[in-house]
Amino acid sequence: MAEFGKTVTFTRGQHLYMPEYLVTDPSVYLLLDGEVQIIHKYNPLQKEVFVYKKGDLVGLLELYTGGNRITSADAVTDVHAVAFTRENFEKAMISNLNFALGAIRILSKMLRQINQKIKALG
Repeated sequence: MAEFGKTVTFTRGQHLYMPEYLVTDPSVYLLLDGEVQIIHKYNPLQKEVFVYKKGDLVGLLELYTGGNRITSADAVTDVHAVAFTRENFEKAMISNLNFALGAIRILSKMLRQINQKIKALG
């Protein structure tokens, strides 16, 4: 998949993106090595933390919602990743069925987690 994106590195503690950042390019990261935590703050007292590792895609949900980021993504360790623009991410999905299915699985998991959170708040 590297041929569709650009290899990037982040050092431990560095932000991949923050809430309110515009979703610009690159917008999705395929983790080649390291760990990234995604934090979604619902309010000052409630937040969720998700940890992503090698092989995971980060920033995927917001790719299709557009606008501003609603989460922050921080490197827990040094991270090596492939950064995709939206256009190149879609080209990678078209060219590799396994990659596309992996992205769909990740989106499905995210949507289930969001749905569970909404039910818990109700």
